[in-house]
Amino acid sequence: MSGVVRKPSQRALWAFLLGLLSAATSLGRLWLGNREALQENLWAEDGLFPLCIHKADFLTCLSDPFAGYLLFLPRVLAWPVSVLPIEAWAHGANLIASLLAGFITALAFLIMMRAGLSAFVSVAVALLPVITPMVGLEAINAIGSSYMLLLFLSTLTLLFRPQTGWSRLDVALVGILLLVTALTIPSAIVLALVLAIQLARRVVSLPAFGAWFVALGLGLVAQAVVALNAPTRRPLNVNPESFNAWADSVPISLLTYWPGLSIGEYSFFTNFTMAPLAITGWLAVVAIVVIGLWKLRAGWTTEHGNSAAIGLLLLSGLAFGLIPSVIGYTNNRYFVVPLLLWGAALLVWLEPVVRRSRPWGVGVVTALVLVIWWPAMPASEYRSTPAPPWTAEVERIKAKCLSDPAFVDRPLFTPFWPPNWGDGLNEPTHPNLPCTTVFRWLG
Repeated sequence: MSGVVRKPSQRALWAFLLGLLSAATSLGRLWLGNREALQENLWAEDGLFPLCIHKADFLTCLSDPFAGYLLFLPRVLAWPVSVLPIEAWAHGANLIASLLAGFITALAFLIMMRAGLSAFVSVAVALLPVITPMVGLEAINAIGSSYMLLLFLSTLTLLFRPQTGWSRLDVALVGILLLVTALTIPSAIVLALVLAIQLARRVVSLPAFGAWFVALGLGLVAQAVVALNAPTRRPLNVNPESFNAWADSVPISLLTYWPGLSIGEYSFFTNFTMAPLAITGWLAVVAIVVIGLWKLRAGWTTEHGNSAAIGLLLLSGLAFGLIPSVIGYTNNRYFVVPLLLWGAALLVWLEPVVRRSRPWGVGVVTALVLVIWWPAMPASEYRSTPAPPWTAEVERIKAKCLSDPAFVDRPLFTPFWPPNWGDGLNEPTHPNLPCTTVFRWLG
């Protein structure tokens, strides 16, 4: 396959086909979890942000903080959802989320292929965002989770330089990607450190570094301004307990690569209880840091080698999980990007083995991995169960407004979200829905 996709036109065709496969997989995992999900599951912010546009306008909602910071890309993608009939919002949001997953997969494949990696590793890395077991817990096929895709793609872009070098067009496109990423999630500050390391390694030229650093800086400054002036700021609670909770979650999240395995106290043959070493999490963190620094140092002066890239994938993944976890509380969402990057690191590490192996051997191992992962392929019940079903919620709202035109309703999105009917949110990103707006939908 490697020889088949070396020409740019052939790579583009394979990227397109891979993108279609990725989009179908993203939708398919949601459908496997619940057959009604695609038309009835309107997930959290994927419904709240289009509602904001109907109550205010696109530009107002684009700059409105959410959870104390900007969420640029989900706000942008809320616009095409908002122009659809309200009954079709779930369909639209799910389709757009799948197309975004396919687009990111196609770009990731092209990045890896242009960097000289084998076709198999390029395909495997590109598909990680839609096939990794952890993704199916909550993040799969959600526009609100698009920041995970941006962080994944941005990291790959900075670490895997095209064999022919970055062209001016590449520099411009990467700058746009970094700006969008920084405007979408404050954790993009990790990318600034990765970029500085790449400059120190002389992998990135000074002009490219300047352009990309400015792009990141503009986005992060905007995030800082919004965070400092948001009416409801994100609560910060950094303490030793939050660090310990994050460390404890690292090995737990790693074990999701073999669905069903877990770490913690458990009963053994009914009458016996066993518990892991209390510092298991910290040992896992130290191991990742040590391996990451070792690989980074080993590949520091290797211009086209992948050792440094492997090290930076491990270390940046650790940082992406650390930042949101220690300022608040640990959540499965915060470990999706780390697992994607660690999975990519392992695949790139195994690249020489893959190149030496016979195709049938690689195929057998791939089949075994997919068999092991299959129980986790359907999206979790939490992610895939409409709660409430969107079409029923729309009918409820319309019926209420017809009976009481002065009423201000609060629609619920899956999974019975926002909590407390949105009392912790601010206008215009708030579920309050005046019936005057509903009447426009009734025609």
